[in-house]
Amino acid sequence: MTLFEMYQLMELIVNKDYSGNIISPTRVSQLVKVVNIDYFKKKFGLPEEYQPGRPIPREYADITLKNTDDLRPFKMFLSNTSCPGGLLPYPADYAHRDQITYNDTVTINKINTSSPRKVEILRESQLADRLGNFTKQPTKTYPVAAVRNDGIQIYPITILTVDFAYLRWPIDPVFAYTQHTGYITYDSDGSTEFEWPKDCHNDLVRMMLEYIGIRLREADIVQYANQKIQQGG
Repeated sequence: MTLFEMYQLMELIVNKDYSGNIISPTRVSQLVKVVNIDYFKKKFGLPEEYQPGRPIPREYADITLKNTDDLRPFKMFLSNTSCPGGLLPYPADYAHRDQITYNDTVTINKINTSSPRKVEILRESQLADRLGNFTKQPTKTYPVAAVRNDGIQIYPITILTVDFAYLRWPIDPVFAYTQHTGYITYDSDGSTEFEWPKDCHNDLVRMMLEYIGIRLREADIVQYANQKIQQGG
């Protein structure tokens, strides 16, 4: 669905449940941005759902093939990224890290071969223990890193390039329209649609409706959508 089709669907639902109460396009312009980030947080994993004895949320990245596919538009991969002094800078669109890999070079049968090594992300206390223990110090075979304000610091600091997989923030959707007396016309050229796959759109509509106090099941949204299609909307 386009943003305008979502708006029309929401109008249908709001008018059905609350006679004469039409949701304003201005409010929709705000809601599309809010639910865009809320849905991203939900798909990646809400920390609010952490509980004692259950250190993972009910839904998180890659828990199912569906979640993996839903987050696919936001997965980025930077090959041979420069790390001056071992510091991996955050990309401008960085949201969450996925995996850092160092391509170590080993000699096998007198042939130099690239051997990918996972960079282990540590807490500061764990890092101090590793750096301060001669037998545990990080090497190019077993590199480690710590999350810092200005980037991800990799050890040993002689590692100057890595492969970096991360998730970027979703682009803000823009609901552009022209206001007329009693109706609007949609500006598709000036609008920015959701990046989420089509099978996520009903969820986004449901979340926007929840913000205005209307709670519906997925099946209800589908029923309203089918009704809108039958009406030729």
